[in-house]
Amino acid sequence: MDLIIKHGTIITPSDTFIADIGIKDGKIVIIGDDVESEGAEIVDATGKYILPGALDVHTHLEMPFGGTVSADGYFSGTRAAACGGVTTVFDYVLQRKGQGIIEAVEARRKLCEGEACVDYAFHCAITDMTPEIHEEIAASVAYGVASFKVFMVYKKEGLMVDDAVFAQLLERSKETGALINVHAENPDLIDFRAAKFLKEGKTSAWYHYLSRPEFVEAEADKRAIHWAKSFNAPLYI
Repeated sequence: MDLIIKHGTIITPSDTFIADIGIKDGKIVIIGDDVESEGAEIVDATGKYILPGALDVHTHLEMPFGGTVSADGYFSGTRAAACGGVTTVFDYVLQRKGQGIIEAVEARRKLCEGEACVDYAFHCAITDMTPEIHEEIAASVAYGVASFKVFMVYKKEGLMVDDAVFAQLLERSKETGALINVHAENPDLIDFRAAKFLKEGKTSAWYHYLSRPEFVEAEADKRAIHWAKSFNAPLYI
């Protein structure tokens, strides 16, 4: 062993206990009491928790949207993740019109390389469903991107898919072992309420929330779940 972490409080899915952890070549090889190995680096974790790294499966790093870009870049966002015990982030790639899935992911990966402080993976939001994209989903799963997002909202921004595309993606996900995840809101209700508040001059951040209250999402959630059940396909909301 080349590293031993001693006397830490270990958290597992089923237990909490104090023990030593022996590590060799980056892998845990033993968990027990009074673990020793000549020449190993010793880290005293007395009074500290030891737990598996967390996965943040929904991040928006350096994301262009609505004429701006999200505040956290890949360095600052993943550094904050590491400080909070998150060792893997899943970021969202937005496919643009005419762009392939793997092409979009590769472009995003180049931004992330050299910046990320933790491991990373990608979901890809499908915004331009074509016969070519339908076929590419299988290749994308083999490539390592097996999670695809659909927007039931953001019609004006060109991101929303219609019900036929949503149905195609659910069907295709079942065929290829992919997972569809959905941003579920009712766009017409949001547009109706937003237009009303704008007309009344109510433009503070509070009215952004009031333009899309919980029932706007709940209604869309129910529709999305109904679709997924109909196709017997997995769905992540």
